[in-house]
Amino acid sequence: MGRHRFKALDADGQFVSGEVEAADARALAERLTASGHVVLEIGDAGSAAGRRRSWFGRVGARPAAVTVFLRDLAMVLRAGVPLDAALRLLAGERRSGLGGVVEDLFRSVTGGAGLAEAMGAHPDLFGADLVTMVRVAETAGTLDRVLETVAASRARAEETRETIASSLRYPIFLLVAATGVLMFFLTAVVPQFAGVLEDYGSAKEGIVGVVIAASKLFTEQGRVIGAVALAVALGMFLLLRRPATRRRLIDALARLPGIAELATMRRTAVFCDGLATLLANGVPLSDALGVLADRPGGRDEMVARVAEGVRRGRRLVEALAGEARLPALAIDMLRIGEETSELPAVARRVADFYDARLTARARRLAAIVGPTAIVLIAVLIGGLIVSILTALLSIDRLVL
Repeated sequence: MGRHRFKALDADGQFVSGEVEAADARALAERLTASGHVVLEIGDAGSAAGRRRSWFGRVGARPAAVTVFLRDLAMVLRAGVPLDAALRLLAGERRSGLGGVVEDLFRSVTGGAGLAEAMGAHPDLFGADLVTMVRVAETAGTLDRVLETVAASRARAEETRETIASSLRYPIFLLVAATGVLMFFLTAVVPQFAGVLEDYGSAKEGIVGVVIAASKLFTEQGRVIGAVALAVALGMFLLLRRPATRRRLIDALARLPGIAELATMRRTAVFCDGLATLLANGVPLSDALGVLADRPGGRDEMVARVAEGVRRGRRLVEALAGEARLPALAIDMLRIGEETSELPAVARRVADFYDARLTARARRLAAIVGPTAIVLIAVLIGGLIVSILTALLSIDRLVL
């Protein structure tokens, strides 16, 4: 027995969801079907798909909520429910991070607008790539399949981001903890011995002099330093809220040794994933590249130049090779896909390949950075303590 989450339509066509005890997923499905429900989804209550809270304990972020909404909408449509009724059903379910967006979509669709047009009124939640694919799907009558594909693609990207973020949390925690210990040492421990060392003339020698000078600076000017640090942090926060600033910062960091290769893997995976999703859902190549160039977060000039080259008659791989921003292996694989008219499938395999490499590399990097940070912190703090103790022992020998 275990807890399973489910989503289904009841006998009256109402959307219901919850968590119940059941022997397994098959037994729960049989129980729901016997009670007149149309089963949409069943999963483990403890699985990642059922979690809606971030590692801070707060409700999940907007991108994750949008992914869940798209997946649920695809499931309801696949069950044969019309679009307006599906939106009405989903609007009745509380969705973290979306607020009244689903209700607004429902009102727009019932008022005669298409789903793509309704989504286009919320560009902060539904990007140009999603709106374009939904517009094509509405024309082709494949809305449920397209939404399911997009939701799966977004879920993979979110999983990769979460893996990378979780790999970096421990080193960041160590850095913050080390900074706190160092500040405590300089502001609370060193001042206890600074007077004695100065009286015997040991406060100006070597590392001890540097430590005592730093201690005096932080104790005497602590409020000023704290105010400046707070102002800098607030300024950085406000600047990083601007997509253009974030993109410039990311581009600058991506050129640093050790990070450049990870950035290339990430750029390749994101580009190929978006390209595969758009092409597989009927978006022409030139339009797909235009959508990828104008993704949320700022215009990607590299993709924009590639899109312009394709519109002028160049092959995709020729335009990509001229930019030298993707690995040679990825370009060779895309060349094969272009020559065999299997570009969507090949682009998907390239995206999965570089996603897997990026995840593995991030985990290995975290495994190295963590122990290295511990050793460096121990050497730093231990060296400071030893220097102070050595100075105090030398004073003790002078007195004797």
